[in-house]
Amino acid sequence: MTMTLELQGRLLGLGSIVRLENDRASGLFVVLARGAFRPEMERPEVEPRYLVAPHPYGESPDQETFPILAGDVEEIVFEGYSDSADEAFLADLLDQMENGPRQISRAQQFTGPLTELPEASAPDAEDSDAVEPGVDPFAELRRLTEQDHRRDER
Repeated sequence: MTMTLELQGRLLGLGSIVRLENDRASGLFVVLARGAFRPEMERPEVEPRYLVAPHPYGESPDQETFPILAGDVEEIVFEGYSDSADEAFLADLLDQMENGPRQISRAQQFTGPLTELPEASAPDAEDSDAVEPGVDPFAELRRLTEQDHRRDER
């Protein structure tokens, strides 16, 4: 006997912003990916599951991403975009959970950084604005100020 799986609640759109307040996390988080969790195999209910990252950072090398269940969401602050493609995604997801995975071709994973940050370098010797280490960049200004001050005292 096969039972049709039923999503409990609704699946949030990608980019949704949710508030979490629990022992593991507190604050605003952005939904990066979605799925479903079936807590009991003998029952047809499945719960929305999300991969989230802290707002405003999103997927960042120094920020943790982690999965949550819909029940972990304290508040939906902003709901991301959804359309008929999301409905098709959900139907396909539930079908695979019920009938097993279909044959797929693996997507190539992006491994490079989204933003290139240049290495910090020492100023060029030809750069006339460069300040040598240990030299006071305001020494000339202080000298001129002291001269003006002495002239005013005379």
